[in-house]
Amino acid sequence: MISPTLDTRRLTCFIAVAETLHFRKAAEQLRLAQPALSQQIRKLEEELGCQLLKRDRRRVELTPAGQALLEAGRRALVHLSHAAEAAQRTAREQQSLLRVGFVNPAAFALVPEVLRGLRAEHPEVHLMLREAGSATLLEEVRLGQLDVAFARGPVIAPGVLIDTLRREPLVLVLPSGHRLARKTRVPLEQLADEPFIGFARDTAPSLHDAMMGMCLEAGFSPTFVAEAVEWFTMVSLVAAGLGCAILPESVRTFSREGAVYRAVAGTPRHVDLVIARAPTPPA
Repeated sequence: MISPTLDTRRLTCFIAVAETLHFRKAAEQLRLAQPALSQQIRKLEEELGCQLLKRDRRRVELTPAGQALLEAGRRALVHLSHAAEAAQRTAREQQSLLRVGFVNPAAFALVPEVLRGLRAEHPEVHLMLREAGSATLLEEVRLGQLDVAFARGPVIAPGVLIDTLRREPLVLVLPSGHRLARKTRVPLEQLADEPFIGFARDTAPSLHDAMMGMCLEAGFSPTFVAEAVEWFTMVSLVAAGLGCAILPESVRTFSREGAVYRAVAGTPRHVDLVIARAPTPPA
């Protein structure tokens, strides 16, 4: 998947080069100087820690990593475009004030890019931002208290239009001194006897259910020693050594001394990031 912290400008530059396989043509297409374009590609490769393009004086070729990023990057830019269009559509309908709700991890993954584009396209629109749990946000959209909300799915919300923007894998959060912290991928069944910190189901039902499902598939029912409303509270409790947690990958951008993030061995479960809005009333 595309990292939630990946610079979309660099991704756009890479896709232009990957599709043309020509730095000069890509630079002309993007209206950039060729050295500036080359610098963006180098920074992207440094950020990802892998070579994306093989280039010499005669030709440019994609590496396997570059081919994978091209396919995933195209999808990511489409998702971002859809999110921006949905927000802008609501802004046109609500000319003076746009009330936007979001779950906290979404603030790292997508919301800043969407709101930045919205402010550039519609400087006349005033934004009112609200952070809350998914269940609360969806109910406020249904009641007309919010115009649009970024929430966690899958969800069933009668009276609310839902579009899925992206899928995000779940990762483990372990105390840095945990016996499995040195592994890059952790078999979940090895945590069967460990205490867990989870979301309260009435606050984040999709995340709660996904975590329960992962543990049950691994052959055990987790023992919860604490339930939290906010993800950073969960990470802090993990850092304090109270237990383990399972959270969306975008939370990796939050660095907390005493806690480490690790992938789950096997095929991980995903949660959706969705955008919710009220149906447009008939004219």
